[in-house]
Amino acid sequence: MLDVPEIIKQRCRSDNNRAETVKHLELSFFDGGVDTLYPSNDLYPADDLYPADAGAAWLTIGLDRICAETLNLTENLSSGNNIVWGSCEAAKFVITVADVEDEIEGREFAATLNIGDYKMAYGIYVVDSVIRQADRRKRKITAYDRMVKFDVDVSDWYHAMYPTDDATHTVKDLRDSLCDEIGVPQEQMALINDGLVVGKTISPESLCGRDVLKAICEINGVFGHFDRTGTLVYVSLQDTGLYPSDTLYPGDDLYPQSGWAAAEELEYYKSITYEDYLIDGIDRVQVRQEEGDIGAVVGSGGNTYIVEGNFLVYGLGSADLTKLAWSIYDTIAGKTYRPAKIASYAMPWIEVGDGLRAITTDMEIATFVLTRTMSGIQAMMDTVEAKGTKTQAQSFGIQNEIIQLKGKTAVIVRSVDEVSATVTDLEKQTTAQLKVVSDKITAEVKRATDQEVELAGSISVLAGQIEAKVSRGDLIASINLEVNKAGSCITMEAGHFVFKGSNFYVNADGSGGAANGNLTWDASGGLVAKNIKLIMADISGTTNSSSIGVSTMSAQNANIDRLTVNGSSEMRDIVSGDIYADDIQCTQIYSSRAGEWWSDRRMKSDINPISPEAALAVTMALKPMTFYMVGADEKDMGFVAQDVAEIESDLPLYTMLDGFYALPYTSYVALLSGAIQAQQEQISKLKEVLHAK
Repeated sequence: MLDVPEIIKQRCRSDNNRAETVKHLELSFFDGGVDTLYPSNDLYPADDLYPADAGAAWLTIGLDRICAETLNLTENLSSGNNIVWGSCEAAKFVITVADVEDEIEGREFAATLNIGDYKMAYGIYVVDSVIRQADRRKRKITAYDRMVKFDVDVSDWYHAMYPTDDATHTVKDLRDSLCDEIGVPQEQMALINDGLVVGKTISPESLCGRDVLKAICEINGVFGHFDRTGTLVYVSLQDTGLYPSDTLYPGDDLYPQSGWAAAEELEYYKSITYEDYLIDGIDRVQVRQEEGDIGAVVGSGGNTYIVEGNFLVYGLGSADLTKLAWSIYDTIAGKTYRPAKIASYAMPWIEVGDGLRAITTDMEIATFVLTRTMSGIQAMMDTVEAKGTKTQAQSFGIQNEIIQLKGKTAVIVRSVDEVSATVTDLEKQTTAQLKVVSDKITAEVKRATDQEVELAGSISVLAGQIEAKVSRGDLIASINLEVNKAGSCITMEAGHFVFKGSNFYVNADGSGGAANGNLTWDASGGLVAKNIKLIMADISGTTNSSSIGVSTMSAQNANIDRLTVNGSSEMRDIVSGDIYADDIQCTQIYSSRAGEWWSDRRMKSDINPISPEAALAVTMALKPMTFYMVGADEKDMGFVAQDVAEIESDLPLYTMLDGFYALPYTSYVALLSGAIQAQQEQISKLKEVLHAK
């Protein structure tokens, strides 16, 4: 509250029918901006106290160019439904002027209010918009105080303050440097957590200056506000002095008046509305990093104020968080008031954050000025308001998402469906979680940094299954033990296996041994068997005898799905009733009798004729060639499959096998037959033409 002589207050309450009560508003624009107008917040009665260093104003808008009663000044300490400590809201100044053609948008001006011969500062504002009115002489000016200067990106400033990850600064260092960066003066005062040492906790690509100011104010339990002299001040709500302890008194008759003794008493007001309840004072404070995090909790009540997501406290340990929470608690706890809205005569000496007392017919209303609007000039009125629910619903001041470098959280969830505990350290990039539900227990630990992929280890326990897994990016090593109706099973997955035992072992390079060392193998696949007798073996899949090193192989009964022979192989006699093979690959086949192919109608489906014309067209498009097969010494002839593939036809002229083209030469008999038929038909027609002549 400004220190104003009582006689000036009386002038504001009186009608403006005398010279000493007439109010004059003046807007002064200076070339170099406006320095701090006054050395304090007091109102000054003489012109000689007006700052000389500001220089001469290049534009002065006096009362003769200000449209009557169009002034509207709105100031907010915390305009929401409940108090948000740390709020930094800009005052809004709106007025309509006439005959002003100068370019003033974006320029700063000082407003002064004269009440008779008494001159007072009325704030410093930056013009946001100038809108011409229907009366073309008039322009509506909307301006905001210097708080809007903080609405700029200060990420470069932050990185300059923290050039390395181990750089540190106190909160006092940060707020002094921030105000210098923005270019605004601040009130020289000590805040409760000015000495808190803050390291580099974030790595922002963009960072709003007002968010930094909010974070500073929040952990100090104050509000950021620009006073009428254009100075940044840190506002605390006055102690209401209601209670000597955390226990609320049971009756209104015990309401102690001394707590509001310093509040402005309203003897006259135009209207008043108020709630039937008092706001419960904060009796518990929690500081945490995110929702669900335990953080630090102090106080024993149930009306908790939560400080959440403040990047200045990321990485603090439990003891430091608790100390911080107590300091905030001591500043904001017990502030109780009655929500009310009061319209009265103008009170320019009242500031947001001040206390007011209004006497009604049956009670005294004690409240804070959380928002206020002064309107008009000669008939200047003041509307002050304080909102709030009985028990505060929590809202958070800083909502920006920024990349965190440091931060520790411990989140415990307890419900009928789940009990879990999660501990996170963002600086070390580690998270550990233990989770219990009705049918499963899970334990997991993760670690990752910007330079490496995530490392994770987990154990999961169910009634019939236990799984342990370790992963690093796409690499996984796991073991799964499971028992169900089908039996028991152990499943292991890894890039490499290492087993250590006397009767069986596998080394990291893939070598190993079994049968007490009689069977060994090396990393390249060489197998050595000592005193091993193979009585019977069922070999499935593909077997390469060259890698086994078998010179002679004999068997009474061999069922082979596919036999591939590389190099030179000679089979003198094959005695068999029938040989069935889905696929035979070879270079040459010699036979005294050509093979026979199944062609029974009963073994075929979707039988369709090939027209002689189509057969002839394909045959004519074929390009006979001679060639040598790669790896063969004898000259061969036939077609090149790629040439055949270019023939436009829906007939199955070629196939693909292991990535190579193949031609069904025997099927081409059907094409040749159709081509001959087409040619014979053409020959017959030519004969008819010749005979007709």
